[in-house]
Amino acid sequence: MTTNDFNSHGQARRLKILFYVDSSAMQAHCLTAAELMREQLPVDITFMIVDAGKYLDEAMKEYQIYDHSSLFRVGRAFARVWPMEKPGGGFASRPRNLRRSLSLQSALRKMRIHLGGFQVVRLPGLFLFMITFRALVLAQNAKRRLHQQFHGRKAFWKPSGDPRIASSYVACRGLLHSMLVFLILFLRGGVGSIQRTVQRAQSGLRDVLSGLLLKTKVGQSFQQLMRLLLAARGVEKFLEVVQPDLIVLPEDNVETLSTIFVAKGRRLNIPSMIIPFTIPNPLEPARYYHDNPLYQARGPIARRLVRRHPKWRFYHEGRDLLRQPAIKASCQEFLGLSSPAPWVLNRGYAVSIALDSEAQRDLYIKLGFPVEQLKVIGDMNGAMFHRVRSHKQQFAEEICSRYGWPSDRPLILCGFPPDQYQGTDTSRFEFPDYDALVEAWMTSFGLVGDRANILVRPHPRIPLKRLSALEGPNVRVLLQPTAELIPICDLYVASISATIRWAIACGVPVINYDTYRYRYADYDSAAGVLGVEDVREFRSLLQRFIDDEKFAADLKVRQRGVMNYWGQLDDGAGRRLSALVLAAIAGAGRIKPDEERRWDLRSVE
Repeated sequence: MTTNDFNSHGQARRLKILFYVDSSAMQAHCLTAAELMREQLPVDITFMIVDAGKYLDEAMKEYQIYDHSSLFRVGRAFARVWPMEKPGGGFASRPRNLRRSLSLQSALRKMRIHLGGFQVVRLPGLFLFMITFRALVLAQNAKRRLHQQFHGRKAFWKPSGDPRIASSYVACRGLLHSMLVFLILFLRGGVGSIQRTVQRAQSGLRDVLSGLLLKTKVGQSFQQLMRLLLAARGVEKFLEVVQPDLIVLPEDNVETLSTIFVAKGRRLNIPSMIIPFTIPNPLEPARYYHDNPLYQARGPIARRLVRRHPKWRFYHEGRDLLRQPAIKASCQEFLGLSSPAPWVLNRGYAVSIALDSEAQRDLYIKLGFPVEQLKVIGDMNGAMFHRVRSHKQQFAEEICSRYGWPSDRPLILCGFPPDQYQGTDTSRFEFPDYDALVEAWMTSFGLVGDRANILVRPHPRIPLKRLSALEGPNVRVLLQPTAELIPICDLYVASISATIRWAIACGVPVINYDTYRYRYADYDSAAGVLGVEDVREFRSLLQRFIDDEKFAADLKVRQRGVMNYWGQLDDGAGRRLSALVLAAIAGAGRIKPDEERRWDLRSVE
């Protein structure tokens, strides 16, 4: 820490925290963590998120926001999405974009002007002078030949009294005028024609290249390799510009840019911390990529990779798989952007992993994580869970009043699953497509009739209107955060979602409807979680919970018996998280030990 780290009053500077969020589903989770940090510490927080223009909302406007696509822009500065920067602003000067300046379309756009309602092309003055001079010479020679033909006279600018000569002069002058008009029209139409031809050729070339990249193994490997190289360069430049004291990520995944942020941060002495959103499970990527030839351990590059780095291989259902395409994984190893265990989510070089429960800690230890890396701080939503549970009846009645429901019915919440039918083998899925899944789930809720009140919260990637058309008298679709709704419901329905652990921590029974039939064992230790993978069994279990009070009560008791193992519901998560932040920054030497007393640590002890 230098003298610049303190202001004129000797107070410690504000810490810079960078959140990298590569999924809209994790955005609310990270926002909650950012708010907890800001309540406890003097921090300036920056977010880099995917599709910032689409997912930027009022809550995000408290922070500086960047879109992750800026990491792939060659030769451009990093401009904030929020707060908006003035054109040409930013942290660095904008270098000239050579590709854009040399493009035909851009050049022609700069040359267009309007004359008399016609769109023509503005060309350099010397070029226009040469064209005009050449046209005059042609007209002059034509007039000379006419004079010589009729009278053999040498003078050619003065019209003769001979009507034939005069008419010839007028014809030459008209020819010159016509040539100039033709020249202008040719430049207007001819260049436009050339431009359209080039654009069609470019479009056709893009289609061909796109087809090669999407349909061939070599093309897909090349595409991923180029993306990796661009991302590695972009992340390093971005960190040099922003200069954070800590990088916070909801996951460390070799498939995304998160591992690159961790690796590049280490080289710049910027520590990283993980606040996990999902539960690590090697089976998840294995089943998703099982039938993708790009992820199969075949070919000389794959064999060499597995021989030198066996950690990339995973045997699943009779097939050797790679966590990443062989050429990309080899490049990650060469560039130092790999992981000690690529198949295990978050098993990287983060300084610490902030876990929500002892159940999570035990799972991480079984997966081979170093014990010193694991810190249990409680759930980010722990204080809110505790507050809502303490006034559950009040909040439940408010919900029922909003929709005109009787408050004596069971309140059921559904965390509606996302569309996972793209890019994977769907043969094991229960339904042929996502539309059929939506119809089956919503129909199941409608069959309950007036015996229960049902709230449906769509996954962040699912548009509200896709489900709202199937609402019924007892079924309502809403966008209120799932974390706010779980503590007040009597039953939670989801499909292998990470949010199930919130329900367990709140003592709420769960039906884990595994409609995609992934058959993960993440919640086997939770006695109040019932797993089904068939719509008939799901409807039967749903109706039994509603109609059989003894069954429902027993399920609640079982869930409450494990809730403390699966969560820590109090108002201390913010203090524990902030203490972990300071420890990570101090461990990197960005706060000197003898200067830590300048921080007000009483709130994070």
